[in-house]
Amino acid sequence: MMQIPNLPNYVQVPQQPNYNAVKIDIVNPMVNVPPVQQYPGQVQYPVQPQNSQYAVPTVPIYNYPQVQTQPYCVPQAVAPQPQMVAPQPQAQMPQMVPQQIPPMAVYPNAPAVEIPLQPQAVPPAPVVMTQPKADNNQQPVAEKPVDVVPPQEIKPQVDLNEFLAKLTNPNFEIQAAAMEEIANMVDTEPKKAENLLDTQVIKALNDIIQKDTSALEGPTAEQEALRQKLFNNETLSDAEKTLALTMTPKEQAERNKSYAIFTTAIMQKLYAEEYKKMNNATVPITELPGAVTIVEQLKNNPNAMVRTSAIEALSYIQDPNYKKDLTTIFTIAQNDIDKGVQEAAKVALDKLKQIPDGEETYKQAA
Repeated sequence: MMQIPNLPNYVQVPQQPNYNAVKIDIVNPMVNVPPVQQYPGQVQYPVQPQNSQYAVPTVPIYNYPQVQTQPYCVPQAVAPQPQMVAPQPQAQMPQMVPQQIPPMAVYPNAPAVEIPLQPQAVPPAPVVMTQPKADNNQQPVAEKPVDVVPPQEIKPQVDLNEFLAKLTNPNFEIQAAAMEEIANMVDTEPKKAENLLDTQVIKALNDIIQKDTSALEGPTAEQEALRQKLFNNETLSDAEKTLALTMTPKEQAERNKSYAIFTTAIMQKLYAEEYKKMNNATVPITELPGAVTIVEQLKNNPNAMVRTSAIEALSYIQDPNYKKDLTTIFTIAQNDIDKGVQEAAKVALDKLKQIPDGEETYKQAA
């Protein structure tokens, strides 16, 4: 075991004898016996008689653990009983753990000595990382900057302006490609195609259908002759075949009219289906977007190909509630001067007869 360090040196001031018949020092009963000083600063008291009943051990009876700190020293002062001055705690002292210390040996007339606690390492408590909050008496805590990503522009599923630009483009091939794209979208992605149910799109299609093509350049006499030979399976050179198959601006415009009629019919059917879902009723045929324009082309367009396209488009949108109106239109078209138009009207009537009448259905919907 470790030995107790030497006790601090205290200067003991000799006192005048203090005794009388009443007051006697019972702890150390001595009269006019001055203390013996062995060396400066050290006081040695006389040895107690062996038979004294107040015998006090003069040597330590316990061995104390060695303290690593410096002993406390009290400056020399003239006082009956010097007192210890405890050291002032330093800032941020480590946490101390009390240690069991055995009782000290009692020294006669010696002041009490406090042995400082031996510091021991204590594992720190787990730190919970929390975001400090600022209250009314504290300054706001600066938070970690957050990278802010600017919001990206949400584009619609269908770029309406892009389709409008293509449909109004003076290049007939660009117009044709745009109408073909719309038809494919309605067939494969009808929900996406609903974004094209716009009055501007219908107007662009109507403008293509109603375009005046009389001033446009048509096929030349040479082209018509080569086409006739090609129709009769006559042998033509590569250059002649290219010239015969080249479409003139007027022919491109008339072709686009047929494309626009078909595209309008596709949009009409999509519109009628959505209208029925929302209103639980069938929209009248006269209120379908572009329906009046198609009927006018069937009656007045001089191009038989355009009139045939009008019949096929009206047959595509046929509905039980439209049966009566369509029957009238197809019956009149059977008297057309072109055999191709007559045949198309007959096929549309036969197809129309296979669907039930729509009057009762219309009443139930209403």
